[in-house]
Amino acid sequence: MKLKLSRYHVKLFMLCLLLGAIPVMVLGIFSYMKSSNIIENKVLQGNDQLLHQTQIQLENTLKIIDFSIFQLVNAQPVSDVLQMPIQARDFPLVDKVLETLQRIQIYELGIRDIQLISIDQNWIISNKGYAKLDEFTDTGRLALFTGIDRPFKWMTETTASKDEAQAQTNIYLVKRFPSYSAKPTALLVTQMSNQELFKVLPKSSELGSLMVVDEQGNILATDLLPEVDKGLRDSLLLQNILQTPELNGYRIGQIGKEEYGFTFRKSSYNGWTYLSIVSLDSITRESQAIGWATIWACLIILILIIILSLQGANKMYSPLRSLYQKTAVAGEPGDTQVPQDEFKVIERRMETMSQNNMHMTSHVQMLRHQLKPFMIYKLVQGQLTGKEIEEQLQLFGYSQQFRWLAVVAIQIDTLETTRYSEHDRDLLLFAISNIVEETVAAEHRLNPVVIDQSQVTVISSNHDSPDAFKDFMYATIKQVQENVLKFLDLPVSAGISRPYITYDLTSKAYAEGLDALKYRITKDTETILFIENEEPETQMVFFPEHLEKQLVEAVKFADDKRAHVLLMEFLQILSNRELTHNQMQNWLMKLLMDLLYIPEQQDAAISSLDTNAIPLYLQLKRLNTVQEIEQWLMQQIIEPIIQTMDQSKEAPYHKISNEVVRIIQSEYDRELTLEECASRLNYHSSYIRRALKKSMNINFSDYLLAYRMDIAKKWLTETEMKITDMARKLQYNNPQNFIRYFKKTTGMTPGQYREVSLSENGG
Repeated sequence: MKLKLSRYHVKLFMLCLLLGAIPVMVLGIFSYMKSSNIIENKVLQGNDQLLHQTQIQLENTLKIIDFSIFQLVNAQPVSDVLQMPIQARDFPLVDKVLETLQRIQIYELGIRDIQLISIDQNWIISNKGYAKLDEFTDTGRLALFTGIDRPFKWMTETTASKDEAQAQTNIYLVKRFPSYSAKPTALLVTQMSNQELFKVLPKSSELGSLMVVDEQGNILATDLLPEVDKGLRDSLLLQNILQTPELNGYRIGQIGKEEYGFTFRKSSYNGWTYLSIVSLDSITRESQAIGWATIWACLIILILIIILSLQGANKMYSPLRSLYQKTAVAGEPGDTQVPQDEFKVIERRMETMSQNNMHMTSHVQMLRHQLKPFMIYKLVQGQLTGKEIEEQLQLFGYSQQFRWLAVVAIQIDTLETTRYSEHDRDLLLFAISNIVEETVAAEHRLNPVVIDQSQVTVISSNHDSPDAFKDFMYATIKQVQENVLKFLDLPVSAGISRPYITYDLTSKAYAEGLDALKYRITKDTETILFIENEEPETQMVFFPEHLEKQLVEAVKFADDKRAHVLLMEFLQILSNRELTHNQMQNWLMKLLMDLLYIPEQQDAAISSLDTNAIPLYLQLKRLNTVQEIEQWLMQQIIEPIIQTMDQSKEAPYHKISNEVVRIIQSEYDRELTLEECASRLNYHSSYIRRALKKSMNINFSDYLLAYRMDIAKKWLTETEMKITDMARKLQYNNPQNFIRYFKKTTGMTPGQYREVSLSENGG
C-alpha cells in the first residue's frame, strides 16, 4: 500500500531538527546574554573605579585645604589679632594677617578668598582688606556661617548668575573659634573656586558622565548634556539616591525616553555624593555586534543541521516503511483518502485485538466477581450440597487446606450517637464488608457478604488447637473493630460461631454467630461474643413479678423518679441472670405490654406515640444494650404515659379553677366564701380547695384578698373615692383593717400610695 503523506517521516525529520536546533539556539541566546552582561558589568566596574579615583583626588585636595586652614588658625598673627579690637595703630598687624592669608591662597588648590571674621570685635579681614562687620552686606550668609553645628564644615550656597539663566553654587569651608563652643567668637571662611576645584573631574566618555552633589541636593559639578541634566533634576531618582543609607551602590532609572545606570558613592568626610551616569542604551549598542555575529553563526549551523536531519530521517524511516507495507491491510477504510501515521495504522489493528481480549477477560472477571458473593450467600444459607460446595470453591480458587472454620457475624451497635441515620445502615454494612476484606488476609477468609442486617465472613485457619484458633479470631476481629471505628467512627459488635471443620456446617455456624450477637444486650458496645462463652445452661428462671408490679404502680401514680429507679433495678436483674436471648425478649415484651395497658385502664390515649412509626415490639427487638433499652423505655413509653395521666387528671382542676376565678372577679364586692362557690358549682369545698392548689398553687382566700387589693390600687389611682368607701365596698368591717392589710401588702398606706401615684403621673 502506498501512502499519500508520510506523517511519521515528517515527525522523524522534525525530531532530528529539534534535537540539533534547540541546543544551538539555546547556546546562541546564552552566549549573547552572557557577553552583554559581561560588557555591562565591565562598564559598571570601570565607572565605579573611575568614580572612586575621582572621589579620592577631590577629597585629597579638600583635605589639603583643610590642613592649610588649620595651620592658618594656629599662626601667631591670626591668634593675636583675634584678641583685640583693631585700631589705627594695629594696621601693621592687619597687614601681617593679610600676608598670611594670601600666602596659603594657592591657585592650584582652588582657594578664591579667605575671610577672617571676629564676631565679638565686630570686624572682618579678607582679600579686600579690613572692614567693619556692620558693613557686611549679606547678613543671611553670616547667620548661616555662625549656625554650623561642627568645628568646621564644608558648605554650599546657590546663587543666581548675572544672566539668571543658570544658578551658581559657591563652596565654603567654615571654621569657628573656639572650636567646640556653642556660641563662636570668630569664624574663618574659605571660599573655593569651582572651576579649579573640580578640574580633576574627567570629561564625559563612553564610561559615562560624572556629577557631584552636596548634602542638600545641590549639584556642585556636572558635565551632563543640558536636557539630561534638567531631566535628572526634575526626577525623584536623585532624591532617592541622596536619602538612601547606603554609602555606595547602583540604581537604574529613566530620564526622558532613555534608560540610565547610576553608580554612586557617598563621602564620609563632607557628606558629598559622587555620581557616575551612563546610558544603558549605549552599552546595549556595544553588544549588538556580538549579537549579529552570534545570529549568523547559528544560521549556518542550523542549515547544516537541516541537511543532516533529512538524511538521518530517510535512513531511520526505511525499516518502518517496509514494516507498514507488510502489515497494512489492502482496502482498509481511509488508507487512500486521509493521510495517516504509519504507526497509527499498525496500532489500530493491534488495539482492536487487544480490546477484544480485554473485554472478554473483564467480562469473565466481572461475572466471577458477581458470582462469588452469590456462592457465599448460598453456602451460608445452606443451599449447596457437599459436592456443589467443593466444585464452587475450586472454581473460585479458594483453598481447602485448613483445620478450622468459623463464621463471624458483625452488626452495628447503634446509630443514635453517630453522624449517620437509619437510611445509611445498608451502605455502612457494605463499607464494613470492604474493611473486613482489607483487614483479613485473603488466605484466611472467603469473600465477605452482607445478609439482612449483618456482615458475614467465613474465616479459616491452620492453628493446632481450637483455643489458638479462638485467640486468632479475637485478635483479627478486634483489628476489624478498630479499623471500622477509625474510618467510619462507628461501634460494631461481632458474634463468632463454634469452630467447625467442613464447609457443609456453615449454615449452622451462621445461626450460632447471630445467636451470639443476641447476648450483647447485657454487654457494652464493641463486644466480641463467642457463642460457647455466652450461651447459658438450661435452668428454671422466674420472672421478677413483684418488681414489675411496683414499676407499673409508680407509673400509675406519675412518680417518674421511682419508676426510673425500679426500671434500672429490673434491667439489672435481667442482665445478671443466666437467661437465654428468648427469655430476655419475653421479659421485656411482658413489661412493655403491662406498661401500655395503664392508659387503657384510664381511658386515655398516649398522644406522643407515632402510630405510623415502626411497631413498638420491633423497636424494642432492635435494641442491643441495656442502656439503650433503659433510655428507650423511659423516653418512649414511661414518660409519655406519665404525661398523659397527669393531663387527664389535671383537666377537671383547670375547669373548676377557671369558674372560681370568674366568680371572684365578677362578685369581689360581695361577701364570698369557699363554701358558697362550692355550692354553686355542685362540688365539695375540699375538692374546690384542692383544684385551686393543683392548677394555680393558691388558696381561695389569698386569691380573693389579692384581687381586692388590685381593685383598691386601681381605685386609688384612677378615682377620688374615699378610703372608707373603698373599705366598705371591699367587705372590710372597718377602714383600719383595710388600711393595715393594704400597708402589709404594698408597704405604704392607701393615702401614701395615692400621693405617689399622682406624683408619678404628673398630678
